[in-house]
Amino acid sequence: MNELRIKDFYGVLKTFSDWEYLFYKIQYDIAPTLAGIKPSSLMTFHNHNRRLLSLWDRFKEEICKQLDIYYYELGRKNQRVMVLFYRDEGLANCLNIGKNRAFLVEQGYRERETIEESLSFLKERFQEECPHELGVFLGYPIEDVITFIESKGAPSLVCKYWKVYQNVENALKIFAAYDRERAKVINAVLQKQKRRKIA
Repeated sequence: MNELRIKDFYGVLKTFSDWEYLFYKIQYDIAPTLAGIKPSSLMTFHNHNRRLLSLWDRFKEEICKQLDIYYYELGRKNQRVMVLFYRDEGLANCLNIGKNRAFLVEQGYRERETIEESLSFLKERFQEECPHELGVFLGYPIEDVITFIESKGAPSLVCKYWKVYQNVENALKIFAAYDRERAKVINAVLQKQKRRKIA
């Protein structure tokens, strides 16, 4: 993605109202999930810049309804909250892929469980540390998740949205698809700003 356009995007966001700022920030960060090409996306909100945690608590229901997305708070501590955004069908399909489910069962999840039950157990495990199976929920290839664990996070072949250890060509295609969805949000926000200047 064009770094200059990303910088312009964040510059424009700073001029927006609190609601708009949070709405477009979430829309940008979770764009691949909104497009249905990623099962879920993780965001952290804190009060360092623009008091995002406070804005999240104030506007979350309204914004998630407008984006037609579910959210699940995995944990709150040290004045920050980690939130998983997802759509039921996409996340369910991902978690029920044979290899993914077998791995999750090894981590203590049940063979058959609802999304809510899976998320509840993930949240439990988050209380200690960020669990490795989070990668499965986020749609990372199980082979890369397992290699990351076994290699203790050793240097990868490629690193962008996740550390890639196998099938680099496929990962690069996925990264490009994620970037395209985020670019659509950038373009929409920059066009919105142009229209405001004209009006």
